[in-house]
Amino acid sequence: MRSAIIPGLPFAFLFTICMYCSPAAQAGRVQQQAATDEAQRIFQSYGDAIYQVQTIDLASDKKSSIGSGFQFTQDGMIATNYHVVAEAVQRPKSNRLEFLHGKSERGNLRILIADVVHDLAILKMEAPGKTWVELGQSLLPKGVRLFSLGNPHDIGFTIIEGTYNGKSEESFIDKIHFSGSLNPGMSGGPALGHDGKVVGVNVSTAGNQISFLVPVDHLRNLMLEYLRQDAKFDFLAQASAHIERQLLASQKQNIDRMLAAQWPSQAFGPFMVPGRITEAFKCWGDSDVQEKNQYSGYHSTCTSQDRQFLDENSGSGESFYTGTYLYRYDNLVGEDELNLDRFYALYEDQYSMPLEAYRNGGESNVTNFDCNSSFVDVAGKRWKSSFCIRQYIKYPQLYDMHLYMALVGEGRQGMMATQVAEGVSKDSALKLARKFMSEIRPAAASKAPGKPAPAAPVAAEPAKESPAPQEDPGDETPASGRGGGLKR
Repeated sequence: MRSAIIPGLPFAFLFTICMYCSPAAQAGRVQQQAATDEAQRIFQSYGDAIYQVQTIDLASDKKSSIGSGFQFTQDGMIATNYHVVAEAVQRPKSNRLEFLHGKSERGNLRILIADVVHDLAILKMEAPGKTWVELGQSLLPKGVRLFSLGNPHDIGFTIIEGTYNGKSEESFIDKIHFSGSLNPGMSGGPALGHDGKVVGVNVSTAGNQISFLVPVDHLRNLMLEYLRQDAKFDFLAQASAHIERQLLASQKQNIDRMLAAQWPSQAFGPFMVPGRITEAFKCWGDSDVQEKNQYSGYHSTCTSQDRQFLDENSGSGESFYTGTYLYRYDNLVGEDELNLDRFYALYEDQYSMPLEAYRNGGESNVTNFDCNSSFVDVAGKRWKSSFCIRQYIKYPQLYDMHLYMALVGEGRQGMMATQVAEGVSKDSALKLARKFMSEIRPAAASKAPGKPAPAAPVAAEPAKESPAPQEDPGDETPASGRGGGLKR
């Protein structure tokens, strides 16, 4: 029957077999087999150094979160991510940590030290395991195979093969780009090179085999920092002060980098405004042309790609992150047929509308915004400016800063400039706001440095409005994040 359907079957069958016997196909199968064998070797040699890290709620005595960790010293130091153990750091009286090894081996863990900027924590076992992995190096040739280990979705330990794609250059914080599918539960596990040494620590994924690792250098530095402490050092007893120092140092480094950069200008509406300040920002644009409503809106947003996780239980139903920097421009243009009062109603709605990026943390994390509003002259035009800050409760030297500026008195031409910096000192917030304002110039002006911008208002002082004909400063509304309304 088969010969009737395919008369040349014996030859075709032979040809098919010979295709898979070609040198190229054989080489491919050998490489695939070699990779599989190497993954098996890595797992068999170092799998016993991998642990599941569990946060146990003391009230219910049940696990509330899980992640992965690995032993990297003979005396039982365990590395994981800070976000895996954040509940135990933030609320140590309500939570404890333990590990699960294999199917039944359990033991208590205590926190030695943590680094929230790089999302790392070092824990300690009471009785060290027999297997540990050594710390290697994070600078490798692109294309090298890595092997990530962890416990995805609480289904048991697995090993994921992927590719090392170098450190992210467009970032404020070092990250290794790993082409492999990290899944929830693998956070805190190691990514090993072919020599079995740690290259990085699993930390996050963007899906579609785009994942990120914390370079092992930061884990080594954190271990050395802990070893420099005296015998009385108790991280949990001073966690807030320790975390605050880390965040202050990080934000200063980031803002110094921004202030030292030559800010490129781009045309937007009737002004030249800051473009992509550094390679750490990604910029996007869109337009909203409403012919029926007789106005058009044009928007541009630049935002940093990094943020630091601080706390899950914020009291607002949202996690508490910090470290984001953002600036945005909105140009609103009304047609001549649009009633001027209607245009200003639309403009005021835009000015008072909160952006999703600013909804971060809850009342247990931050105070309400304290806003100071005034009229300022920037680029030869009058603007309504609101400078708002809110203080971190556990880290009182840190603030979120929001600067909002809206062009006024220009008929059916509206323009808004927004700047956000999360987790910065008050001094850094003021420097960044002044720099941002000074870089806004008329579109016809040259790119030469402009005159210094007026000082941003200090939120601790009462708001003062500059007198201006036909201008209503509105009422200050600290909780909303924007002070007052707009009237022509």
